[in-house]
Amino acid sequence: MDNQKITLFAVAMLAVAGVAGLVVLASDSDESAASYSGYGTVYTVNLAPGFSYTYAPTYPSDLTVTTTIEKYESTGINASFSSGTLTVTVKDGITSGSYDIILKATSNTAGLSQTAYQHIRINVVSGLSVSGSINDIIKGAAVNFTPSGTSTMGDVVWKVKSGTTLPAGLTLSNGKVSGTPTTLGVNTVSLTATAAGESKDLVVSFTVYSKIVGGFAQTIVSHGNTVSSTAISNGSDIKVTWKVTSGTLPSGFALNSSTGVVSGSSTVKQSVTVTLTGTSGAGPSQTATKQITIKSEPNLAISGGSSVITYPGAAAKTLTLTGTSGTSAQTWTVGSATGVSISSSGVLSVTNAASSGTVTVTLATEYGQTATKQITITKEAAAAITGSATFSKTTAANATSVYTSNVSGTWSVVSTGAPTGTTVTMNNGTLTLAGSSPTDAFTVVVKCVTPGGQTAQKTVTCQIVSPLGFSSVPSSGIIAYEG
Repeated sequence: MDNQKITLFAVAMLAVAGVAGLVVLASDSDESAASYSGYGTVYTVNLAPGFSYTYAPTYPSDLTVTTTIEKYESTGINASFSSGTLTVTVKDGITSGSYDIILKATSNTAGLSQTAYQHIRINVVSGLSVSGSINDIIKGAAVNFTPSGTSTMGDVVWKVKSGTTLPAGLTLSNGKVSGTPTTLGVNTVSLTATAAGESKDLVVSFTVYSKIVGGFAQTIVSHGNTVSSTAISNGSDIKVTWKVTSGTLPSGFALNSSTGVVSGSSTVKQSVTVTLTGTSGAGPSQTATKQITIKSEPNLAISGGSSVITYPGAAAKTLTLTGTSGTSAQTWTVGSATGVSISSSGVLSVTNAASSGTVTVTLATEYGQTATKQITITKEAAAAITGSATFSKTTAANATSVYTSNVSGTWSVVSTGAPTGTTVTMNNGTLTLAGSSPTDAFTVVVKCVTPGGQTAQKTVTCQIVSPLGFSSVPSSGIIAYEG
């Protein structure tokens, strides 16, 4: 405790005769409490170690008084009287007890001798004491700290210790430190308490720890590929450890206990929800949770044809598409196009109102997978065959006649009456007529079938005739001469 002096003025006054003097007396004798009785009223003064008590007695102004210390208990205190003032201090090592002092006043004024005594009792009391602590907190929590300061010498007043500042977010008001600290880590509050001139410092440290966080619920989907949940970001100062507290991770998945990341892969159709709980390993106890749903299924793909052909007047054409089996519920959609639609089972329908081009078919699963397939739509023109409606040849050699279609396709010929020994064939639009004997006229049907299924036909009248020549030769006969 720092030694400081406080001057306490007595209320009581002694009215004694005499002339004031500057006398210092001290008794080193140890006397019993009984030896201090009989000196009149006892005036009690509380005095703490390290403090000084001073007292300047006063007297009637018409008297000249000399004041001395008659005796005092030197076992616990030091006492002296000088320049009209009594000074008392507590001896080192003395922390309690009561110790008496007797002042003697003498006067010889106007030939009248007078003596008076004043009995002062010093009660040794405890001095200024300070204490207090602030618990470690989680960031965002408030501090409401009232330091403890006691002193029997007077009221205790607190202030921020000189040369220091309070941690950011804290203020001192009316002896109370309050507010919300904003700085992570160790925060130090340095205060000074003062009472009756005595000062003591109180330094209190506490730690502000990060607040634990869990996170929003998350869904991860695997279809044979490795997937991971988002890492849960927490301050390293709280040393969070994660574990599964509800549900069971499916086969192929694992939890990183430090980051809270769930990762893995699977092609099994499943949907599993687990709850992760993070627990702090440092600072005030904290927990946080996060839910993760793990979904998995086979990889999604679309199989089936990739083209559809239609033509004017044709009935709706269909194309059956299928998705990978064993997935979650599947939904089919097709891009916007006139005359094109798709059923819930994957049957694509193309009417003759459609135009040539491509459309995109999309298949989506309940678990969020998507697959697409481009379908080519061909819109044929109305098929028609051009070429001669009659086809004749002589018996001398085979003959051909060429036919064309505005839509390419597969050609054939249907004979409707070719005589025996006569053949009519068609090869890629070329009609060939063969036969060595003249025939009567007969008809055949030339046919072209398009990729879209259209059939174009043309009826051709055919005939084989003899080659032109003389079937007779000159012979004997009448020759007439002009006469």
